[in-house]
Amino acid sequence: MKLQRSTLILVGIALALGVGVSLAEAPWTESRQPDQPPRGQKQNVMLNFLETDVVGVRVERPGETLTLERNSTQGWKLTSPLQKPAEPGAVAFLLSRLNTDSPMQTLTMDADRAQEFGFNQPTGTVTVSLVNGNQHRLILGGSDFSGTAYYAVVDPAKWPPSHGDKAYRVLVVSADVANGISRPLAEWQMADQTSRATPGE
Repeated sequence: MKLQRSTLILVGIALALGVGVSLAEAPWTESRQPDQPPRGQKQNVMLNFLETDVVGVRVERPGETLTLERNSTQGWKLTSPLQKPAEPGAVAFLLSRLNTDSPMQTLTMDADRAQEFGFNQPTGTVTVSLVNGNQHRLILGGSDFSGTAYYAVVDPAKWPPSHGDKAYRVLVVSADVANGISRPLAEWQMADQTSRATPGE
């Protein structure tokens, strides 16, 4: 009987110690978690911004530059090369690629190798203007050897590259970014309601 009572006491002590250790380690484990980004900020994305903070977008591509502005009451509007209400889905798609998609790979590029990555004739450049006056910029170069991804440089301190510059950080990004930039002008324009109506309406 004494042996059983001793065994029970030892089991009880062991359980108490186990619970105590678990409780003691809980805050320590939490403190060892990686630092979380500030509220509204994301990790491992191409450009870090909130879509609701964007007030302007400029898309430069060969032979054409589009500028779009967002009005709090009227939504997105094309201001160049023509003035017309913009298709919000087209704007949202491009912004989503920039602030949601993660780069597929990160490379280092010496300034004198910019042509090899297609930055001498970029596929396009996107400048995002925020409500606080800050801007983000992405320069999209050429496609990689597979043709399914593109090279991009984001927020460079100096551009275009010139001999003697420090090495550039290059992201390998999805072709969706190129699709968003190269979208035909007609698809950036909001369709007239009359053209959406079916015959007889």
